[in-house]
Amino acid sequence: MESILCVNIPVQMISCTDTNGKITPIRFRFRDKTGELITVTIDKVLSENQGSCRSGINFSCSAVLHGSRKTFTLWYNYFAHEWHLSRLCV
Repeated sequence: MESILCVNIPVQMISCTDTNGKITPIRFRFRDKTGELITVTIDKVLSENQGSCRSGINFSCSAVLHGSRKTFTLWYNYFAHEWHLSRLCV
């Protein structure tokens, strides 16, 4: 379980963007410290927070990961079109 606790790492994301440009993250995957590919299906988006510099948006989300509920923060950079797992609460 400790191997998944790496943060600030790039993730492959599946998201939905509606006709107004609202982004909703759905599922993502990443490689943990051991190199294992971890897939996470997001159960709920708890909050969205656009940064003060308006270069991206933080999504606070929850999902079941290895049998227990976790909350985490995903960061989407508008200009680079990149997603990162920036925080995982244990």
